[in-house]
Amino acid sequence: MSNGKAQERVITLSEAGVAQAVFGPLHRHLAHIQEAFRDPDAPRGAPAYSVTLDAQGDRLTVRASSTAELERVQRIVDALADIARRKGSVREGDVLAAISFSEGGAEAPGPLKLPQLGGLTLRTPRQVHYVDALRDEKVDLIFGVGPAGTGKTFLAVAAAVEALKQERVDRIVVTRPAVEAGERLGFLPGDLAEKVDPYLQPIWDAFRSQMSENDLKTRRERRQIEVAPVAFMRGRTLSNAFVIADEAQNATILQMKMVLTRLGEGSRMVVTGDPSQIDLVRPDQSGLAHAISILEDLPGVEVIRFAAQDVVRHRLVARVVEAYHRDENGRA
Repeated sequence: MSNGKAQERVITLSEAGVAQAVFGPLHRHLAHIQEAFRDPDAPRGAPAYSVTLDAQGDRLTVRASSTAELERVQRIVDALADIARRKGSVREGDVLAAISFSEGGAEAPGPLKLPQLGGLTLRTPRQVHYVDALRDEKVDLIFGVGPAGTGKTFLAVAAAVEALKQERVDRIVVTRPAVEAGERLGFLPGDLAEKVDPYLQPIWDAFRSQMSENDLKTRRERRQIEVAPVAFMRGRTLSNAFVIADEAQNATILQMKMVLTRLGEGSRMVVTGDPSQIDLVRPDQSGLAHAISILEDLPGVEVIRFAAQDVVRHRLVARVVEAYHRDENGRA
C-alpha cells in the first residue's frame, strides 16, 4: 500500500566488482528488476513503473511508491550482492530467481536466500518442490512433466550428480527412447554409447555443467555414468542407481512398464517428459500419462507438473508455450 509519498533509498555496494555484477552489463539486471514493478494496465502516457532505479558508480538510488516495494528491491539487491561475493558474477537467471522469490516475501525474516542445486540457482517455487522431491530419500519415483525449458531433465541430472558425488548411489543410468532412430539403431556404426549419443546430447550438456570433462570421462569409463536407449534396458536390474528416464512421452505403455520395473535395491528413478511432444505413430500408446494415472497415488511416488510459468529459457519460450496451449484448447 502506498502512503501517498514516494519513498527513496540509496544502496551502496562498495566492494570491488560487486556493483558491476549486480547491475549487469549495460545495467541489464536493473532493467529486469524494474520490469518486475511495471503496471501492464497503465494508460498510455502515464508512469508504468512503481519503482525506478538509477545507478551511479557503486550507488543505486531506488525510488518507490511504497515502503513494501522499497523493501522488496532491497531484498533482491542484497541477494544478488551475496551471489556476486560468493561466485564473482551474477547471471540473468539469478536476477529472475531473486525477483520471483522476493514476491510476497517481504514478511519473511532475514535475508532472501536463493535455493541452489549443483551451483544452479532455482528459478521458480515448482522447481524447488521438484528438487526437494529429488533429494528426498523417501520418494523412490518422481515424475517431472511439463513443457520444454522448465528444467525437468537438467535438474534431474544435477540431483543425480549430487547423489553420486555424495556416494548415496553407485552410478547414474540415463535412458531415453530413440524414437528418431526407429529400427535402424542396431545398424548404426560404433558401440552403444556412440549410437545413442546424438539422441542424448542435452543430457551430456547437463552433465558437463556439473562436472569437468575429465571427471565425466573417467566416470563413464568406470561405468558410474551409463546411457542406454529404452530397448537396451530389458532384462536388467538396476541396484544402487539414480535412474533418469528422459523423454518418457515417447515410450510406449509396455516400454514404460519395463523401465519402471528395472529398479533394484537402493535405487531411485526420475521420469521426465512433455505430453505435448509425443513423437509416437500412435500418441494414445504413450506410456507417460498412463503410468502417472495408475501410479500417482502410490506411496513413494510424487508427480510434479510444470507449467508455462516455470519455463526458464528465453522469455519468449513461455509465451510460445502458452500460445500453443491456447490453440490446442481452442481446437478441443
